[in-house]
Amino acid sequence: MRWRFNIGAGKQLTALLLACVILGLPGNAASTIAFPAPHATLYSHAQEIQLGRQAAAEVRRQMQVLADSDPLAQYVRSIGERLAPLVPNTERNPRFPYEFHVVNRKEVNAFALPGGPVYVNVGAIRAADNEAQLVGVIAHEMAHVYERHATSQATKAAYAQGFLGLLGALLGNSSSASIARGVAGIGAGGLFLHYSRSAESEADHVGALLMYMEGYDPNALADFFRKLEHQGGAGTPQFLSDHPNPGNRAEAIGRLIRELPRREFTQGDSDRFREMHQSAMSRF
Repeated sequence: MRWRFNIGAGKQLTALLLACVILGLPGNAASTIAFPAPHATLYSHAQEIQLGRQAAAEVRRQMQVLADSDPLAQYVRSIGERLAPLVPNTERNPRFPYEFHVVNRKEVNAFALPGGPVYVNVGAIRAADNEAQLVGVIAHEMAHVYERHATSQATKAAYAQGFLGLLGALLGNSSSASIARGVAGIGAGGLFLHYSRSAESEADHVGALLMYMEGYDPNALADFFRKLEHQGGAGTPQFLSDHPNPGNRAEAIGRLIRELPRREFTQGDSDRFREMHQSAMSRF
């Protein structure tokens, strides 16, 4: 089952407000990269972080998460820590405290929790043909956190289904007891369900922007999905089955790149990627 912190499959509305980040490009040409604004939610910033921490404790109870000292975990964290400062950080929408972990499973999968925790399966590292594809997977999951997709959908579900207890937890204080009731309310019967197609499209968009800013070709993200699609059949990787196809991903990312200032994508495969990819291949 996909680990997601969502309820319902209602379509997300595309945010029109823009938060701007100034990016220095080659030739000292300063260009403005616009990110879609995060979605509205009843959760406060602090509550969303606490929800994520409690959900992370549940993940550790149910999954084998590699120790932070493990070389694979250190490598994934090093990628995430390069991307995190590129996420918009404003007074109205503070950047969440991202953290990065690796799950010791061979299935190709990755997921994110509210408030910042991002998890990548060993299987996703094994499946990546190059570092840019792995960066794309991580950036895509970070985008779900930035857009607040999980708590946004939980908020809509609370209104739609009349979860008065959940609304009380959201609108009340941020004590552990209230947050725990919120976790129970949105997690009962199926934690971490699929995101909507529009949410996945937004995560592709924001993830591609993060890749672009860090110097990785965003087309690698589309290449990764294309590779998984080619595997197809009964053995369709979990990551693909959990990410409903919002249309032609490669085409959408290509359009985005054409709208951005031209730049050279200088980030290639590092020696560390080749070393860690080999290490991942040997784990199962």
